[in-house]
Amino acid sequence: MPPRDLPGLYWDEDRQRYFPLSSAPSHGKGRPRVDRVPQSQQRVTSDADTRNPTFPLIRPQPHQLFSGLRSSPPSTSHKDRLTHFLRCSRFTLTGKGERLLMHSPWSGLAGSVTAFQLIDGMTCRTKTVHHNDRVWSFAGDSMGWFHSSLTNNQNQPTGLLTHGWQPEFNLSSEVSSISVSDSWCIATSFGPDCKILHFPLESTTEDIRVSRIDGHVACDIWTADLRGSRLALGAKNQLVCIDDIADRAAMQNLPTYSDVFAVAQENHIIYAGLRNGGLLRFDTRTWQSKGDALLGGLFTQPPNSITNLRLLRDSQLLVSNVDGKISTFDLRFSSIRTPLKVFTGNVNSYVIKAPIAVDPSEDFLLAAGQDNRIRLWSLRSGGPPLAPSTSDTPIEFDGHNLLQHRFEHPVRAMQVSEEAEGITLWVGSGSDVFKYSLGRDVLGG
Repeated sequence: MPPRDLPGLYWDEDRQRYFPLSSAPSHGKGRPRVDRVPQSQQRVTSDADTRNPTFPLIRPQPHQLFSGLRSSPPSTSHKDRLTHFLRCSRFTLTGKGERLLMHSPWSGLAGSVTAFQLIDGMTCRTKTVHHNDRVWSFAGDSMGWFHSSLTNNQNQPTGLLTHGWQPEFNLSSEVSSISVSDSWCIATSFGPDCKILHFPLESTTEDIRVSRIDGHVACDIWTADLRGSRLALGAKNQLVCIDDIADRAAMQNLPTYSDVFAVAQENHIIYAGLRNGGLLRFDTRTWQSKGDALLGGLFTQPPNSITNLRLLRDSQLLVSNVDGKISTFDLRFSSIRTPLKVFTGNVNSYVIKAPIAVDPSEDFLLAAGQDNRIRLWSLRSGGPPLAPSTSDTPIEFDGHNLLQHRFEHPVRAMQVSEEAEGITLWVGSGSDVFKYSLGRDVLGG
């Protein structure tokens, strides 16, 4: 069964994308089907039915994948699918990570890590920039401390054990977000007396500065997203936008009538996910005070808070909810309530700060559950989370496998970066930050 029909488009299986019906070939396998199944014969699909049939539930073993790559016909799409299968299999064997304990300047008392950001210049998809050929790392904690670390990037890995963390500033209340774009790092704090910390990355003339937001204007900053010089803040009952943080321009206050838990930006558009389950879209070129409601109010009846938003390629929006639901939608058809893919198996019922992370190639999704575990999905297939087979993971190493590990404290921050040694997952849990090399098993393979 191909992906769902879209008006005026057909699905090309080899190229794995939609094309206009007008460009369909007159014959051959690329021609779209015109016969429709009568509505009376259609059945209601379950969450598992939303998976692309290219990726069956039972995955082949690595040796079968290598054999398939060697013997497969010269089809780029076929080889690409087999390669993705192989990466899925390897990522499920990710072993024990490196660990760093972060201390507060006050008597060694450490707060819980609530935000993390790595900036290494390897790829712009992870919000990265060069700074004199060095690597920045930032972390914020529940006690309001904003920490930074700067290491060399010359032929050495960016392991946390080499980082010298320095407390830069205390924002008086919990650091709720850290965002990076171009030459700035922005940190925000939560509470009635909110602060925004501006940390310059490339300029040697500017110092760290902190701006305060009057509680009558905005309070309780839950999240933030920085794109270029525009900063979007998810606050209590409103979306707040600062169009140019460098010039300290005036703020735009856009009422949402519900707390904004998630924010995502693209070009002139800002998406806001709300406590009441609403999803709103604002256009910064018009600054209409009332945003456009998307998805036909899918998550509002009953209310199902949106906790994370992530824009993906090909006009897709990844949405996670407070009940653990994770799904993707096509923004070209913003009123359609049916998701493109559903990712099942996540565990949550009330945790708002349950982070998600996507790899730079946008092939894999990781999510932190309420049960203090991290789960992995293929963004291409959806369905249940990926897990190592019992034959691949010996019993004596089960506790060291990332996908089988239960963290002692809730996971509050995650990021995936692309480094010289491969794809790396950074995890903030309790007062620790962990580094996992995805695909490297417990035996160091």
